[in-house]
Amino acid sequence: MKTAQDIMNREVVTVLADDPVDKVGDVLLSSGHHSLPVVNSEDHLVGMIGERDLIDAHRKVHLPTMLTILDGLIPLGGMHEYEEELRKVTAVTAGQLASSHVITAAPDEDTDAVAEKLLRKDVHAVPVVDNSGLLLGIISRSDILQHLLKP
Repeated sequence: MKTAQDIMNREVVTVLADDPVDKVGDVLLSSGHHSLPVVNSEDHLVGMIGERDLIDAHRKVHLPTMLTILDGLIPLGGMHEYEEELRKVTAVTAGQLASSHVITAAPDEDTDAVAEKLLRKDVHAVPVVDNSGLLLGIISRSDILQHLLKP
């Protein structure tokens, strides 16, 4: 059975955590990918930025509805969603915009397990990292499909 390192793309298009958000948009559009890994200067994975993140970064923030009780403000609805929206629209760098909770794969992970992650977590790509978080490659849905359809 093949592993993640057998089918991963080793030539990964990345952005640095310190890159400005505008540059991230340019790289994402020119690469043709749906998401990009964000790395630090030592190529350790910091997070992922997808098309949705960039769209969110350019939207208007919707203030939550507040209820006043005994001189206190109680948000109606999701305060977490508001905080996340606010984080994205105020992001200046890739590191600030990136989602830090990234679904990753180990190099020796079975390709079926990687395919399961891609489908169940509804992500377009899974970075392959070693134990220290060093980015080794990336596996997209297309990579899995090629692996499944090749004789």
